[in-house]
Order: sequence, then structure tokens, then C-alpha cells
Amino acid sequence: MPNLGENAVFIFITQLGVIIFAARFCGEVAKRFGQPILAGEVVAGILLGPLVFGRISPAWREVFFPSQGVSPYLLQGISWLCALFLLLITGLEIDFRASLQYGKQNVLTSLFGFLFPFLGIYALSSFLPSHFYSPSANVLHTDLLMATALSVSSVPVIGKILFDLKIFRSNVGLNIITSSVVSDIWEWSTLLIIISMISHGSISAITAAQPVIVMIMLLLITLTMGRRITEKFFESMGIQMKDTAGVLALLFSLTLLNGAIAHLLGIHVAFGAFLTGLMVGESDWITPYMRQSIRDFIFGVFAPIFFVLIGMELRIGSAADWFYIFLLMVVASMGKIGGAFLGALLGGIGRKNALAVGCGLNAQGAMGIVVALIGAEMKVFNESVFSVIVMICILSSLLVGPSLKWAIRGVRRPLANFFDRKHLFIDTPGMTKREVINNMVRLMAERKIILDPGEISRAIWEREESLSTAIGDGVALPHARIPDLKVPILCFFKLEKPVDFDSPDNIPVQLVFLELTDSNDQGMQLSLISQVARFLSSKKNTERLFDCRREEEIHDILAFDEAI
Repeated sequence: MPNLGENAVFIFITQLGVIIFAARFCGEVAKRFGQPILAGEVVAGILLGPLVFGRISPAWREVFFPSQGVSPYLLQGISWLCALFLLLITGLEIDFRASLQYGKQNVLTSLFGFLFPFLGIYALSSFLPSHFYSPSANVLHTDLLMATALSVSSVPVIGKILFDLKIFRSNVGLNIITSSVVSDIWEWSTLLIIISMISHGSISAITAAQPVIVMIMLLLITLTMGRRITEKFFESMGIQMKDTAGVLALLFSLTLLNGAIAHLLGIHVAFGAFLTGLMVGESDWITPYMRQSIRDFIFGVFAPIFFVLIGMELRIGSAADWFYIFLLMVVASMGKIGGAFLGALLGGIGRKNALAVGCGLNAQGAMGIVVALIGAEMKVFNESVFSVIVMICILSSLLVGPSLKWAIRGVRRPLANFFDRKHLFIDTPGMTKREVINNMVRLMAERKIILDPGEISRAIWEREESLSTAIGDGVALPHARIPDLKVPILCFFKLEKPVDFDSPDNIPVQLVFLELTDSNDQGMQLSLISQVARFLSSKKNTERLFDCRREEEIHDILAFDEAI
């Protein structure tokens, strides 16, 4: 068996070190400019790729990123590994039960979001120049595969952007990610049908229906028997709930094995990795600490490598190709955003949310590059069309973050200006009203939200003794005016156990909104109370807060509207 030489190992570890460092540096720069970290990671890839490093010093780039030998294959292998673990964390963070509530919306959004750009690109392909077509390839096959590549939505790219923008668990984020997941059914089904057509020269009804049936069956099995089998397996291995190393080892191995099973069933390995996240996402074995550890590791190591390697695929074509890149990208983007917008509107999520969902789905990213690679391997795409597709996939990954950031401005509640993660507290202890207030103030002081807990505790309690601030249905709105408080403070607490707050309906309180304003607040206190009351006027909002188990979920509920 041949071994990697010492020089090949040196090149490989140097590549990974440079890639991770450059991704982190450019990601921090992007964050300072208010852009998703992913944008900086892709830019890092462009800087290290042939477009910048290759033009400045082609000889040195060939030394560190050789185009021949084992190096490209090693990077390609690590890229696929990164993609699988990105899909794992995406599936792991999805609240599948909540997603089912939006079934109609997700189906219509994903279907229209795929169908509109597919038809648009296919219609436009008849006007493309002849050098886009390989002499040995069937024109129909090229057009269909190109339409597929530019109509897909990349779940890893979309998931990472939603995390970067901190809207993954909001209603709009949930609709975006679940629509992109459902869209995988249409995308992979279409892709497998076209591949079968290219391989066999024709297509039958059985061949067309098979991938869809297999994917649906695999999804159902994974979410029913798969979850029970996983729980039993964890128990049989004698792994403890807090054994992070043991759980992570089994989780990562399940990701790879599920990908292999999906491949054997004729589905892409990426779908199997995503199913692993769905399968174990609601398991008690995955504690909040463990979930955070997995997220930090994948986003700190695997995600930067993956997105840098995408950026390194960027190639500059001829001046004429840029015109077609622009034209194809406009048609694909307008079709994706318009189709998803229409599907979301018909699903009933509201005009502003529908626009945000459409913008969020407009990322061909890694999925589009995968289709381009398949087309190149099957000799359907020549170098020109392959480069054009890769360029569009990279540009869409860069543009979706800013466009989504612009779109979500229309769906943010006024409360979002006051609630960040620092101002949200879960499982606040206390057996009495006074204990709860003292603990709330103590927790705020620990996070350095306030400076004088004693003074603030007295002010809140004085207001509470004069008249209870409980408003009913398990909610209280304690508030106080504090001298020389420059900035209003609004915090949310979910109590560990319901506590008697002298509520008018005699229901113990578990949800508390605490408001602190300046002694001369010029109506700010009443404005805050009004905003909270408007939010609580929807019974569904209150029910969702009672169901939350994590601060991130509470933030997204308080910060984003359901339908506008």
C-alpha cells in the first residue's frame, strides 16, 4: 500500500493551517463590517485561490496548493467531511416538531422556489453560445443539468448564514431552513432522474419515482425507529449523559454511517448526514452544553475549511462569459426569490416574511458546485459552463447574507432593540416573589447589566408592594424607575417553577418581563410596557414562551414577528 510522503504530509497540514487562519481573520473582518462570517470565509478562499494568490505569485501558490499529486484529492476529501458535519449541525438544530406546523408553507415555498428558476434557466439556455456545449454531450442533458445546478438551495450555506445572523430559530429562520431541506427532495429527485437519463439515454416512471420514494421512506424510518434505536444504543453502550466524548464519538460515527447508507440506497451521502442531525436533535443525550460544544467545534474548524475551499474554486472567465454569468444569475435569483415568495405567500406567512424567506433560499452554494462536479465527471459540462456555474454558486453564497440581512429588517419586532441574548434568563430560581426578584437582580448583576443590585432590588420591591405587577395567564411585568439610568433595561426571565405573584386570576407566574427606566424617562416605561403587552396579546406568543427550553429560542420569539 503506497504511503503519503513526508513532503505531502507537510503540504497538507500547512494548507489546513493557512486555510483556518485566513478564514478566521477574514471572518472577523466581515463581522466588523456587519456581514455574515461566512462571507469572510469565502473571501479568504478567493484570496488563497488562483484569482488572487495565483495571479500574484503562481509559483508559490503551486508550492502550497499544488494542482497535481495527492494534495487536491486530500483537500476534496476533507471538504466533503466538512460538508457532512455542517449538515449534521444543521439537522441537529432544527426543531422538527415546530417545522411540521409549517408543512404547507414549506412544501409550497420549496416547490415554487425550485420550479421557477429551473424553468427560467432552461428557457434561457436556448440563447447560450455554442462554446458552452461539449461536442460529445447531448444539448438537452446539458440544459437540464445546468437548470438543476442553478435552481438548488445549499442547506449548509443557508444554515451557516442563519447562525451568523442569529436568526436560526426565529419563525423566518425556521421557514428558510426547513424549506431548503424539503427542497432537497425536489432537487435530489430531479438530479437523480437526469443522471439516469444521461446514463441510460431514457427515463421510465419507475426510475423517476424511485428516489422520491426511497428518500421519504428513509426520512420516516429515521424519525421513528431510528430515534428509538439510537436511544437504546446509547444505553446499551453504558454511556452516561454527561460523557461528552462518548456521545460525540457515536454521533460523528452515526453521521458518516448514515451517509454511507444513503449512498447505498441511491441517495446522496449529504442527505444521510442531515438525517442524523434530525434523528438525535431532540434526544436527552444531547445536553445544551454538548450542543454548544458541537456547534463551536464544527463552526470553528469544519465550516471555515469548507467555505474557504469553495472560494478557492473561483475562476475568471472571458469577458463574454461575465455577461452570461450576470444573465444566468439574475434569472436564477429572480426565479428563486420570486418563486419562494409566491409559495410562502400562498402558505400564509405574510408578505415581509415571504420576502425574507425568498432571499434566504437564494444560495446555490455547495449543492450547486456538487451538481457542477457531477456534470463535469459525466462529460456533460465543459470547462466554460463548469466555471460559470461555480462562479454563480460562489457569488450567490456571498450575496445571500447581505440580502437576507436587509430583508429581515422588516420582520423584526421593536422589542428586538432591547432584547439580546444577554438579557434573557432561563430557570430563574425562587420560591416566593421576593426571592424571585432578588435572584433576578443578582443574575443581572452577574452579567454586568446593572451596577447596584441592592438599590434596584429595593426599587422593584417598593413598586411591587404598592400594587402587584402580575397581569394574569402566568405573566408579570415588574418595573421601576432608577435615578441616572442612561439606557432603558428590559430583561426576560422564565422561572424555574411557577410562583405566586398575587395575580388577578390567581395563576402563579412563570414568565417575567422586568423593565428599568430613568426617573425622568419621558414616557419610555409606558412605551416598553405597551410593546410587551402588544406582544403578549397573542396567546400563541405566550404559549411558545412557556414551551421554550433555551435562551436562543426565546430570543427569536421575542425578536421576530410571525407574519406581516
